[in-house]
Amino acid sequence: MAWSYDERNLNTTTDIGRLNATRFLMGDTNELDQQVQDEEITFALGQANNNTYFAGAFLCRTVAAKYARNVDVEISGALKESSSQLQAHYLELAEALEYQAQKTGGLLGIKAGGITRSTVDTVREDTTRVRPAFNKDQFKVDEQYYDYE
Repeated sequence: MAWSYDERNLNTTTDIGRLNATRFLMGDTNELDQQVQDEEITFALGQANNNTYFAGAFLCRTVAAKYARNVDVEISGALKESSSQLQAHYLELAEALEYQAQKTGGLLGIKAGGITRSTVDTVREDTTRVRPAFNKDQFKVDEQYYDYE
């Protein structure tokens, strides 16, 4: 398993840039305290459709699960290890990253709404297509044909 991070290459357009960006978002940038491996980030990016925020949230939940297995330990008041705080931190970070992904779309260039009006018009004008059983506004009354006076 490999671990890499290059803070000079943070982007969402290349594989290595997305890997670095995901590692940056989850705070796993210290080589001496590695939380996830490159292969795990690559898997998470695949699961998240290359969305670095969702992949980061996915990995934060994975790291939180790792810390959930550990118990808090205190030895005679001199030494204390609190895995529950790390677990809580990573769960909060996962929620923050998911919120950010929903707020920004996670990747630049994402469009919402689907198809354009010109595409709908083109489909409707195609005489070789099977006509749908119903259309939007098929029962709409055109008021120009009625005289209300």
